Amino acid sequence: MLKVTSLFFSLFALVFLMPYASAGSLNDAGKASYVSGDVYVVRGGERLPLAEGDSVFSADTVITGRKGRVSLQMHDESKVYIGRASRMSLSNYAVKEKKLMSGVFNVLWGKVRFLVAKLSEGSEFKVGTKTAVLGVRGTEFVVILPMPEGIEDPTSIELSPNLPDLITTVYGIEGLVEGLSLKGERVLIGPGVKVEFSADNKVVLTFDQEPKNLPTIGIPDIAPAEPDVPTPADIPVPTPPVEPVVQPPPFSIAF
Repeated sequence: MLKVTSLFFSLFALVFLMPYASAGSLNDAGKASYVSGDVYVVRGGERLPLAEGDSVFSADTVITGRKGRVSLQMHDESKVYIGRASRMSLSNYAVKEKKLMSGVFNVLWGKVRFLVAKLSEGSEFKVGTKTAVLGVRGTEFVVILPMPEGIEDPTSIELSPNLPDLITTVYGIEGLVEGLSLKGERVLIGPGVKVEFSADNKVVLTFDQEPKNLPTIGIPDIAPAEPDVPTPADIPVPTPPVEPVVQPPPFSIAF
């Protein structure tokens, strides 16, 4: 339990304290390849508008408004799609010769889809929330957390220090993700698997075919797309890697 608690504390320190470091000392982690609506980065304690083509640094916090969406092209060829009303931080993102050495993301709330490039030996790609840590291999998956109640402006840099521990929902699309709950329970998340990590240490798995209406490329969002943004075609549905013991009702996600 001590090791698990230390892991969560270390991840919390990286993703919540690093965004306030000097931008000049940070690594250039990638670029915004698509921006729609109100999208910002928090850098050096300031909220700055993010435009298409702008660099994203390894200690930035990317925030989107209720109509904002952004796609990040990382320098190791990984892609990160951030939906409306979302907040995600980066830390320790280091790339050498287009190969990822280390990278940590923290999703505070919202909808984020990760397409992770193939990792080299010794490289590390992690995604953290307040209720789960995800160790990632070359894979594709979606992380969703609800925005806490009472937040009027999701792009504000002023946050309450007492934000609740929200349920983390992870959808496996391709490859494998190793999930770690607050109490140290580990679970492998493959294609067609949905896992919920709650603050009371519950881990709930659902086996189904791949969530419906996931675009091959584009910006994930549960709300309907803007009229001027075409809806991408659905991706093929792979066969789940494991045979479930009990088959619950199917789930689906519409982006």
